[in-house]
Amino acid sequence: MAVLQKATRHEMEATARRSRVQALVMDTSFMALVYGVLIILAVVTVLPYYWMVINSFKTIDNFYTDPYSLWPETWSLEAYLNAVGIGRVTVYLRNSFAYSAVVLVAQLLINSLAAYAFARIQFKGNNVVFLAFLTTMMLPGSVTLIPTYVLVYSMGLANTFTGVVIPSFAGAFGVFLLRQFFLNIPSELEDAALIDGAGRLRIYWQIIIPLAKPAMITLGVFIVLAEWQSFIWPLVVLTDYEKYPITVGLNLFKDEQRVFWPYILAGSVIGSAPLIGIFLISQKFLIGGITLSGLKG
Repeated sequence: MAVLQKATRHEMEATARRSRVQALVMDTSFMALVYGVLIILAVVTVLPYYWMVINSFKTIDNFYTDPYSLWPETWSLEAYLNAVGIGRVTVYLRNSFAYSAVVLVAQLLINSLAAYAFARIQFKGNNVVFLAFLTTMMLPGSVTLIPTYVLVYSMGLANTFTGVVIPSFAGAFGVFLLRQFFLNIPSELEDAALIDGAGRLRIYWQIIIPLAKPAMITLGVFIVLAEWQSFIWPLVVLTDYEKYPITVGLNLFKDEQRVFWPYILAGSVIGSAPLIGIFLISQKFLIGGITLSGLKG
């Protein structure tokens, strides 16, 4: 009997070991599959940017000889020198910085004030007005393009710096994002400030905004990205080449015979470098801001 029990125990231990080994193999195989898929997706995502950077170091003749090669035969700074010198990329880059900075400040101020009102001030029709405001997110830009241009033109702001930035001074997405974050801030802090005699603006500026730093930074990155990539509106409202942002200015790197693709690619590398830097600096705030803004509806 003891021998039988001992044999049964050994069989159970062997079965348990086999189960652990099988589970480990399955987990390892699954993780290998996951990492394999992620690596493939990463390569697919990075490859276009890599192609852009590599081809920006080619001469015009080398590019048209073999535009799909992933390594230039000879490295050349011709495209960058011509993009900066002849193409005046630095002028367009300066304009993009100016447009983005003004829109960033305006949106953070206006959106945060509106979000604070929707999140903290109870007034009649609060939710109805907020839902109506959110419906504007469903309208494509092409629907509002002509009415916006007519309005800007009638105000005498066509082909001006103000005409470019003023339609972007507020956005429904920014109000929504900040409102969701403000709802997560404990109301006891605001109640204590009200008891101490603080007004709404003081609470907003000294309590809400400091606590909302992750959400503000997250929204700021989205605003800069959207304004930096804006193409249709500056193209429509501006007629002076000197006022073009980099997205529109790069479109000038061509003539009637051909497109100077290496120059465009070099300008694109220069134009994308600030965005990459902004993302690398603010990525931890992006994750925190998006996560915290989605905790409460």
